[in-house]
Amino acid sequence: MNQGLYPLDIVIAWVDGNDISLKNKRRQFMNQNEPSNALDDTRFASNDEIYFCIASILKYVPYAGTIYVVTDQQTPLWLDQFSQQGLCPAEKIKIVDHQELFRGYEFALPTFNSLSIESMLWNIEGISNHFIYLNDDFFFNQQSDLSDFLIDGQMVIYGHWQATLIKKMKYIFRKFLQQNFGKVAEAKYSTAQMLSADRVGMTRYYEIHHRPHILSRDLLSTFFKNNKELLDQQIQFKFRNIDQLLPVGLSNHLAIQSDQAVLKDDIDIAYLKDGRDLEKFILALSNSEIKFGCIQSLDQLESLAEGRIRAALIQKFTGFLPSQIQPTTAV
Repeated sequence: MNQGLYPLDIVIAWVDGNDISLKNKRRQFMNQNEPSNALDDTRFASNDEIYFCIASILKYVPYAGTIYVVTDQQTPLWLDQFSQQGLCPAEKIKIVDHQELFRGYEFALPTFNSLSIESMLWNIEGISNHFIYLNDDFFFNQQSDLSDFLIDGQMVIYGHWQATLIKKMKYIFRKFLQQNFGKVAEAKYSTAQMLSADRVGMTRYYEIHHRPHILSRDLLSTFFKNNKELLDQQIQFKFRNIDQLLPVGLSNHLAIQSDQAVLKDDIDIAYLKDGRDLEKFILALSNSEIKFGCIQSLDQLESLAEGRIRAALIQKFTGFLPSQIQPTTAV
């Protein structure tokens, strides 16, 4: 297939944390032994990020195939408006419920754990072998080419090498404190990356950061089918756990091991974590050199800052958003 026409499906994990039924279901499984950062409400919050994410794909990703939105018995309120308002064909966006995602692994449900969910993305029926994965707070900031993710069939991975030894020693020590002194160990993104390399026998790991990532269905499905006990352990946790590896990292390291990866240095993204980055973030939205963006914890911003971000994103994606998505404050 021509490189320029190669369709990549895209998967977006989404949850409406304001849904009362979901909150009640989550509370049934909460306990004091869970790490506090796994239970933060902001992990489950939804502030229209899903619409900006999809709009960015429609605007900037001409090679996108099907957009799969992974949910737990939920549907974003205005999701059908993308097709009803003529922004994309009806078949372009599909909901994948957890019951479908965990087909054959229903013992792990319900789950409120992004790492468990990501571990099952290869199980989506009909998904392309290579696909792009985004959290709903990621977006494409400028026109994207297929070569941002695939070059001659090889996966493009942005990051840098890190030594495993010190990170692994810290992991073992934190496990010791948890097991012997009841000090609950919080799951950390970098530790999960280290474990993803460690599990496949690598003595260093290729550290990645917040942006859309390409994954391989074939590499993940083959690995997990050959390591069923590891998969069962990985998805058993209802909330994020220190023993879980990062599935994106696992896909990356499997690709590196099998010479299916092109490694590139870290790149700048339009990144907003709190109000201190507000002006820098808004400037980055119009920077033609910055292809990806991420808005973390939009719900944690002050109302004025949140309004400015919403208005800037709505202006950026005008013509690709449902008309129901409206600014709350002028920029």
